[in-house]
Order: sequence, then C-alpha cells, then structure tokens
Amino acid sequence: MRRAPALLAVIALMASMLAAVVGVAAPASAAARDGSCDSGEFCYYYNSDNAGSVSDFAGSISDLGATQPSCYDFKSSGGGQGECVKNNAASVWNRSGETVRVYFNTAFGGIYQNIGAGYKGQLSADLYNNNASHQFVGTAGTDTGARSGTCETGEFCYYYNSGNTGSISDFTESAGSYGDAQPVCYDYKGAGAGQGECIKNNAASVWNRSSKTVRVYFNSNYGGSYQDVAAGFKGQLNSTLYNNNASHQFVGATAPGGGSRSGTCETGELCYYYNSGNTGSISDFTDSEGDYGATQPSCFDYKGAGAGQGECIKNNAASVWNRSSKTVCIYFNSYYGGSSQKVAAGFKGQLNSTLYNNNASHKFITTADCPVSSGPVDPGEPGGDTSGDYAQKVERVIQAALAQTGQGYTYSWGGGNKYGPTYGVCCSPGGYDDRNRFGFDCSGLTQYAFWQGAGVDIGTYTGAHLSKGTKVSMSNLQRGDLIMWGGWSSTYHVAIYLGNGKMVEASSPRTSTSVHVTNVYGGDFGIRVNM
Repeated sequence: MRRAPALLAVIALMASMLAAVVGVAAPASAAARDGSCDSGEFCYYYNSDNAGSVSDFAGSISDLGATQPSCYDFKSSGGGQGECVKNNAASVWNRSGETVRVYFNTAFGGIYQNIGAGYKGQLSADLYNNNASHQFVGTAGTDTGARSGTCETGEFCYYYNSGNTGSISDFTESAGSYGDAQPVCYDYKGAGAGQGECIKNNAASVWNRSSKTVRVYFNSNYGGSYQDVAAGFKGQLNSTLYNNNASHQFVGATAPGGGSRSGTCETGELCYYYNSGNTGSISDFTDSEGDYGATQPSCFDYKGAGAGQGECIKNNAASVWNRSSKTVCIYFNSYYGGSSQKVAAGFKGQLNSTLYNNNASHKFITTADCPVSSGPVDPGEPGGDTSGDYAQKVERVIQAALAQTGQGYTYSWGGGNKYGPTYGVCCSPGGYDDRNRFGFDCSGLTQYAFWQGAGVDIGTYTGAHLSKGTKVSMSNLQRGDLIMWGGWSSTYHVAIYLGNGKMVEASSPRTSTSVHVTNVYGGDFGIRVNM
C-alpha cells in the first residue's frame, strides 16, 4: 500500500526532469521575466548604455517593489543580477510596439518619461535610478509628453544638428541646469545623430511648438546672453547660443507675429531686407548686435519667407525698416567699427551706397552721433564653464578656438581679447598698422579660448602665458597644451596643440583664413596651463 505514493513520486520526479530538459530547449523569447530582451518587451538595464543585468516586461507594473523576495528584479547575468529594479535602472530598451511611460512614483505617479517604441538608451536625469512603475500607454498620439524624443504640440525642442535634424530633446517646462555629463544630464532622446549625448552646449537648432516665448540662455540658472525663441519658430540658434546653451525658460506669451528673430517686421524692431525696396526675406532685431557671423549655421540669417531666406545677413542687406523708437547705427565692420549710417526711427528704404550689402553690425543709440568701438569689451559676466575635470576643460578650450575658424577673421596685430576678436593696434614689428583690421593675433586667440572654454585668464601676450602653467617638452605635448616659439624670455608665437601632429593658431596669411588648423611646423617648448 505504500509503494504507490513512492512510485508516483518517482514518476513526478522524472516528469519534472523531462520538463527541465524541454525548458532548456525552448526559445529564449518564450515570455517576459526571463532576463532576455525580446521582441514585444520593455526592458530595464542595471547599467548605463544598455549594459548589465536585464529585467524584461510585457505589460504595465504599478509597483516594482522595493525588497527581495517580493520585488521585480534583474534576471540575467551581469552587474545587478538579483537586485530589485525599483530605483535601480539606468537604461532601457523598448522593443514593444507601444510607448511605455516610466514613472518616478508607484501607481503611475509623479514625474515620468515617455519611452517611444524602439528607443534604446539612458533614462532621463529625473528617472535615472529613480524608477518605481511603468505603463504601456499605446500608440495614440505617438509619444505623449515631454522627454520622449518626439517634438510634439506644446513642447520646446532642441535638435542636435542644424536645419532641425538629428536627435531631439523635448521639454514642456523651464530647465535651469541641464547637467554636463551622463548619466545625469538632460540628453537627446530621439533617433538620429547625437542620441544619448548631453544637450548642454550641444544644440544647433530649435522648434518652439509651445504657445509661449522660450528664452535660451548661455549660462545655467538663466544667466548670461540669451535668445528669445518665439512661439512657432523653427530654425537655427543664433551665433551666440549655437552650441552654447545651458538653460531655458518659458517666459510667457508673445504678441502676434512672434517678436525678434521671427522673420516678421514688428513694432519696436530694426529689420533688414534681402532685396531693395523692402522686399525679400526679413531679419529682425530688438537689440544691438556686434557681430552677425559670416557662415551658416552660426550666423544671424534671414528668417522670413522670400528671396534670401536662410542666408547670412552680413554684407547681404539691401534695405531696412526701423520700426523702433530709437535711432540705429549700421556699421561697415563688426563691433561697431568703420563707416556707419544713421537710420532714424521710422525710416523705411535703401541702405546708402557704402553700407549697401556691406553691413556687419548695428547699434541702437541715444546719442547724436554713431559711436565707434574697437571691439568687444568686458560684458560684466564671468568667463566660461569652470566645471569638470582637466580633460573636459581642455575639450571646451579647443572647441572655443576651433569655433573661430572659418569666420572670416583677418590676422590683426594686437587683435582679440578674452571676449572675442577686436581691431588691432599700430604697429607690429613688421610695420603693420592693424587699427582697421578686425580679428585675432596669436595670443589673442589663445587668451580667448582659455577664458571662454574654462574661465582661465592666461594673459594678453605670449610672455604672460608662461606663468600660467608648467613647461613641457615638445616630445611630451598633450592635447590642449600651448606650443611656444622662441626662448623662455623671448617668445614670439603661440598655438594650441590638438594632438596627432595638429594645432590651431592665428597666424599668416593675413587673410580671412588667418585662424586655422594646421600641422605642427615648429615650436620650442610647451606650456600645460593650470586649470
């Protein structure tokens, strides 16, 4: 009578072993919660960049749980295996056909991030290691809400590339600090170039699909230079904010037409027209502008519909309309230099024969005459970003220098300072009088790059640079080091080493290509600047 239960136990054991064998042979995609991210599933990863152990789901979960053995955990091998996924996920892959909404709180509450179908990458700064629930929300409306990587109605969107191309980072609210390093920065979410990169100092174009003006700032916490982006505007950031964005603020509704830089000539604005007779595309301003830039995508350009749309306005304006209440001086040179034309409030017509297609800056004035400037001055603001490690500062310094290439600056003895190119002085050792030449000399460029890139003032001439760092041999140069020509007490030229035998400098030829990248052609020693 006791043998039957024993036999049944043996049979049961054999059946379970057979089932185990069959289980091994079954495909990995059989169901969710097996630690394999299969088609149709939404998957969390323990580490950034879709690395580490995986936790996979085929449906919504209102509470991921906080402790073992009852929590939803990471299943597959790798970092984090067996740990709870709540407040512990760094990246995701949405292999379902729906948008999945990841929430900060349980029961689908609090801040959330919409993860579009197919997205593979980091969780946002808000949700990184702060995830408590997720919900499959379907395909209606594609991606509903900010931080989805899709630019939708009601949102303000950055694009990684010019022309509103590349990956998208979308917002419905102001953001005072983007962060400058993964995994905690605000990053690009949409598919395309730049996906996963931080948006700080990394945005080329924008689309304001909200109903408010959005103010994009050079500095974090709504500081420094800014550009007002009118509701509906779609296009490039200006030359100051292009790849130099650190915060943005929704600042309220705009008047009909969109305000400055909208391509509509409105009350209170100075407007350039591409063609004579106030025809063609329009470029409109409410403030003075010292340098329009000479090339896309960083120049101030024509915004309105019509001939010339998208072209740079520098040396490219035929007529104007001053709809402001002030007199405006239009200058032949950048930073309010050279010949000028006074344009009275209300004037609508041609630029004069000197300024016709020869415009480089303008200033709103309250004086009787047009004041002439020698170049940019101290704006009363701190220098560049001082955050990050040495390598990060070096990269910002180099990018600041490289941004000056291709801008048409001539070599100008004594030209350039911490804030940008200037007119030069008289006279160089070769006898050049550069008081009417606008650009950089060698040390003007290096001073500018280190100040703008890292907030470090290395001085105005090559001799001053020597005390700002450590001397290194030419054989030990590293990316970002200064290359010095001449003896220790008789230096006469300087450049910035880029690595791989390349450097960036301001030097001859004394043409519009004076700021350029070239092979290292000499040098006597290096200076590694203290930062």
